[in-house]
Amino acid sequence: MAPRPLTFITITAAAALAASYACASSLDKAALSADELLLSRKSASPATPAPAPAAETASGIAYADICGADPAALSEARDKRRSANLKALEPEIRPGFQAVVKKYGLPDLQSGDFINSALNSVSYTFPYQIEKSKGALAEFAEVIEAAVLNKMPMPDYGRIKAALIARIKSSGLEIPVKAELVNRVELTSLILPSQYIRKYITSSEELWPVIPQLVADQAWNASYEDLGGAGNPELRPNQSVIIVYPGILLAEMRGDGAPARLDFVLLHETAHSIDSGRFPSLYAGYAGCLKSAYGQSFKNWDEVLADYWAVSALPAFMPRSGGLDYLGKSYELICGTEGEAGSLLVAITSADHPSAKYRVENILGRDPGVAKVLGGQPAAVCGI
Repeated sequence: MAPRPLTFITITAAAALAASYACASSLDKAALSADELLLSRKSASPATPAPAPAAETASGIAYADICGADPAALSEARDKRRSANLKALEPEIRPGFQAVVKKYGLPDLQSGDFINSALNSVSYTFPYQIEKSKGALAEFAEVIEAAVLNKMPMPDYGRIKAALIARIKSSGLEIPVKAELVNRVELTSLILPSQYIRKYITSSEELWPVIPQLVADQAWNASYEDLGGAGNPELRPNQSVIIVYPGILLAEMRGDGAPARLDFVLLHETAHSIDSGRFPSLYAGYAGCLKSAYGQSFKNWDEVLADYWAVSALPAFMPRSGGLDYLGKSYELICGTEGEAGSLLVAITSADHPSAKYRVENILGRDPGVAKVLGGQPAAVCGI
């Protein structure tokens, strides 16, 4: 089963394949015992602050503070930057691609857009030879990864996990619940597409959708079940992996030598290991509080819960000055996404996912830790 894509990233290549993936994460059956433990201890819905009066629920951060006056233009600029940076790396990538083409007997590289043509050639050269297809695509991916990582290193994922674990431990949840959540985070690892292809893909149906995504601006969390569960010897029970595609690093190359602003993205994806798909009753009180406070429900609360944990751990990475600029760069991926939050039927139907505006103003904008770094002190409307 293919993993659920990161839903807040909008890219043309991924959009064409959106129907191939389910947006809602599957319930982790291994979490049922932990969830039942929460219910038996009557701690499944920890006390949450009562919804504040409407006048008091206004966000401490406005959507425009993070995404600017034209979020669509911000998203377009990011995609152009990704494309330009990939183009600049083509002279470095081409020799490695030529070696893979020669090794596997693939068609000669074209003079123009040789990257996509070479990747696509694998599917029609080896349509029924999964091991050869996997080998060629993994080696193409390794060439791209090496070139990109030479220019933009991956963030320190150990630090990301440590920040999220510290936040879980400081929460008001009961000790056994904290231990279960911490264990899930500790079992989450970061991998590149080449590793995903070699270790976890077992069929052509899983492999072919990866081809247009190898240089896409995306990352996602794939659960134990998504990756084959007990049928995959590479996995431990309850393990998840985050697949980080080179395109997301290409988009982070801004020409100023600054490191990638992926703290929020990786915190968010890591938090999917402990989201409402895994522990539905744990978050019932929080979801109910948000629904009361903002008058909106969602068919899938996973994105909201992943945002909650990510945002609450984000102050560990925020600079003590220039915080809004940092947040703006961190949230580029969600700026301009609409979800279904603007629907006129919101009062009587549930939306699939929250809009960027909802996520910025009602989750990021209501976090006390973020507000403190920015010099303000808004009270949280809801908490876990």
